[in-house]
Amino acid sequence: MRRTKFEPDVMINAVQEYLDGQITQQAIAKRLGIVPKSFQEWIRKYRSMGADAFTQNGNRRYSKELKEQAVTDCLAGRGSLHDICKNYKIMSESQ
Repeated sequence: MRRTKFEPDVMINAVQEYLDGQITQQAIAKRLGIVPKSFQEWIRKYRSMGADAFTQNGNRRYSKELKEQAVTDCLAGRGSLHDICKNYKIMSESQ
């Protein structure tokens, strides 16, 4: 499957439509020609970072202190990996 680049406003509007209960994830994914898993990732990023998740240019750098605190919280069981990424505004769970 080919990778399609979407404008930030298209991504934001699609996520907002879903969060407002106007349309299902599957319907949006089909309309945009993407797999539902990709749209679920958009939702996760939007919930974590807001509209900035789609408008931020370049790679984000995280301080050593922030990374250490995130790892400490994870090891201490202070939330799921998803929750910790959301709390520290980390874009990807793989980071």
